[in-house]
Amino acid sequence: MNQISPLAVVFFIIAVIQFALDKMITKTDEKISDTDGYIPYRWFIVIGVIVVISFFIFVNEPYKYVWSGVLLILLFGVRSIFEWKYIRNSQKHVISLWLMAISVVGTIVYVLT
Repeated sequence: MNQISPLAVVFFIIAVIQFALDKMITKTDEKISDTDGYIPYRWFIVIGVIVVISFFIFVNEPYKYVWSGVLLILLFGVRSIFEWKYIRNSQKHVISLWLMAISVVGTIVYVLT
């Protein structure tokens, strides 16, 4: 019987938290794709996908969970900068900052246990 990957559980929990925070915090339906930041944000997504794929290919098991936490922290941090710069009125950057903070706490807890 296959076990569910701990990373899959973490990603599912993050998706649920993001959905809940989005319903509570978001003030408008603005999207980065509707602003001037669409092209740099698109490059961020492309580079992020390449980094994530490379991560899963090249990072070995003892450090996989720590580096996945660092990767989440970086991705949420950069995404919050884009959201703050281009769609500040929507308050979506607050959601990304919360998710980054949760990733920081989760990574620290994992490292210390």
